[in-house]
Amino acid sequence: MTRTLTPEEREKIKEEILKEPPINDISSEEQIELLDKPNNMVVDVLQELAEAKREAPFTGDVMFGAPGEMQIILDFTGLRGSGSNIYHKFIYLAPKWRLTVKKVGESLFVSPVWAEYYNLTIVQKQKIESAIKTGLASATQAVADYELLKHDSRRYREILDYFVKAEKTGDEHVLRSLFVDRVDAYTGEGFSMVTMARRWPTIITDFIRMKSEWTDPKVIKGDKQVEHVRKELDVSAAEATVLKTKNMLYREWVELFLPQVKERYARIENLVKARGKSVDAYREWLKPYIAKFKTMKETEETRPGAWTSDAYVTPGFGQTEALVGTRLWVWKSFPIVEMGKAAAKLEKGYKGKFEFDPYDDWVKRWQKRLEYKYNLKFEKKDIDDILEAATAKKGMTLEVQQMYPEDLYYILFDMHWIISLLKTPPPEGIETDNLMIFPLKTWIMSQNALLLHLMEIRAREDAITHYINEIIGAKEIEKEILERVEEEFKPKKPERFKSWRNFKKRCGSFKARAKPGLLKFYHLFFRPGPYEPVFFERVSKMYFRASGQYYGQMVDYLKDAMKIGKTG
Repeated sequence: MTRTLTPEEREKIKEEILKEPPINDISSEEQIELLDKPNNMVVDVLQELAEAKREAPFTGDVMFGAPGEMQIILDFTGLRGSGSNIYHKFIYLAPKWRLTVKKVGESLFVSPVWAEYYNLTIVQKQKIESAIKTGLASATQAVADYELLKHDSRRYREILDYFVKAEKTGDEHVLRSLFVDRVDAYTGEGFSMVTMARRWPTIITDFIRMKSEWTDPKVIKGDKQVEHVRKELDVSAAEATVLKTKNMLYREWVELFLPQVKERYARIENLVKARGKSVDAYREWLKPYIAKFKTMKETEETRPGAWTSDAYVTPGFGQTEALVGTRLWVWKSFPIVEMGKAAAKLEKGYKGKFEFDPYDDWVKRWQKRLEYKYNLKFEKKDIDDILEAATAKKGMTLEVQQMYPEDLYYILFDMHWIISLLKTPPPEGIETDNLMIFPLKTWIMSQNALLLHLMEIRAREDAITHYINEIIGAKEIEKEILERVEEEFKPKKPERFKSWRNFKKRCGSFKARAKPGLLKFYHLFFRPGPYEPVFFERVSKMYFRASGQYYGQMVDYLKDAMKIGKTG
């Protein structure tokens, strides 16, 4: 899965885009403004740039254009349920025509007057929202409990390690210090060794130097223990008497405290594991709720004032109404009769499957816009995963192969489905579905342009996944943050090749500045890319015309389903 960008990385990508020359007289600043619009996709910007100069669409390095006569608006009114029936018939029929169908947008509006449908949609969304808030609160509390328990577990583990070390090595320095600081210090003024240090400055050091067996009656008889301590430590008899007493208390503390530490550590460590599992469980349980919540996207979320001037939304008339919008990309490959031969087969592409590598320089330039728009970083592995999934031969009846390595060109239908559900009051009221495809637009593109579409589909999916992970605080986000922290501690790379890198950078910047001017004359000597470069004589008369049969098949079916006749 793609990773999220840091603010610095996103700003750097923006600067790189701003340095690029205009495309079809649309500057990089204008492109950034288009990308920043919440409802715009990167492909929408590409379409707008392609139509900025209809007489000079994208050819050569990429082929991407829309036949002006192959777009239509379809409007159908029928009984309740007829609109959704047509939609579902189409998406189930499409794979039989070797069409791939992907949803890339949706919206929802329901008037509160329609209580029945409102309760099925918006009220359910509110219930999901409430469940998410409760789940997040529970997860937050579970994390707080986990951290507190983990802290206690670390402290008891630390004490256990002190006991283990003393048992194995016989070194009790740390345990004795622990006894002085956390037990003896609280015996009171004049009784603790801390306060006795005014009389005997070295009493604490002397106590730490002692051995437990010096006050063990099995080793040294009781009446000889004080004298033994006095000789071993070279202290007065009075101090030796106090040290003997403290050593006996220390031995008693060790015998009583060690079993308690073991028991408490076992209990707390069990709670730590249980609470850790519950944190992960809360996060996993929340994922489907948040995913469902995001799919029920209301139109007012992006345009709060959209309905203030919409004449079709009139709840004051007492009618119940709802608007549901869905955007589909529907595509398939298609052969071209007398297709022009490519200039050269320079690359084989992903795993040698393609005649030309679809992940070329043109895609990499537009990849920056994807990364800026969705705040994600595409690595080479991500591109390989997309191409692997796109070229996989799936056995499911409702799935078709998205890309065919032997095919260079594809036809894509960009379809905006809108269903208006209307129920007017009695006695003359009616219930209708008003289905509109507004519009159905045809795009002809080369395989690298299709790859850009697939990358945007992946970016949308990953953006939602990252959004959910960030809300619930998933482990993936923790891992990303940890990797960035670890990166800060890595040593800097040596500067041995700094001058060479600077030289390459200057050459690259010179190339970037010179390329727009050289492109004006490039076509006089070389073909601009592996795809069809001639628009008026070949693309418009051969490629666009060849796609007409698929457009006609699509429109004829939809008109027939809407019972409004067929073309021609």
